[in-house]
Amino acid sequence: MTKTTLALFLGLVACGGGKKSEPAKPIDAAAVNALVPAALKDKVVFEQRSFELKMGKHGTTYTVALPKNWKQQSEMFGNFHGDDKAGFMSAMTVGSNCNGECKEKDWAAESDKADFAPLAKGKILKDDKGKGRRTMIAEVGDSMKQTIVVTAWWTDGDKNYHHCRAELDEAIKDAAPAFEKACAIVNIDGDD
Repeated sequence: MTKTTLALFLGLVACGGGKKSEPAKPIDAAAVNALVPAALKDKVVFEQRSFELKMGKHGTTYTVALPKNWKQQSEMFGNFHGDDKAGFMSAMTVGSNCNGECKEKDWAAESDKADFAPLAKGKILKDDKGKGRRTMIAEVGDSMKQTIVVTAWWTDGDKNYHHCRAELDEAIKDAAPAFEKACAIVNIDGDD
């Protein structure tokens, strides 16, 4: 587990409360799979999956396109580790973050501190900023390189923001566009 992944776990634990039920958007796993390069089709296959995060009295269900056979590490965290085909360092995390105390904040600035600024040490391949949303793809690491895909989204006035992060081993780095598309639509239902 990287330090960044550990920080994301701790951020998830710190958050709680607040209803996040919105109309569900269609999850198009076929469109995500279409972006997986032919050479990786036997290593990464996405499917629509729902999982519940259980934190005390709070429960939140997330629905997203996730790679088949990637295993959730804990009922408290939306952290999935890749199978042997995906490489040792591949993982995907979906959840919320408060970056400290869960209260109304400037989520563009907070998500930058927690999710995006740490990637600036690497090679930025994409940095797309929009109202209430940001996506970055970067190559990081010296001896053990990874391609990181991060999407964060928020609503002004909320007490947290949400993010989807994929850490891709060199073995599947060319599937970054598929992970970006998977992270573009995440349905959330429940307390978080």
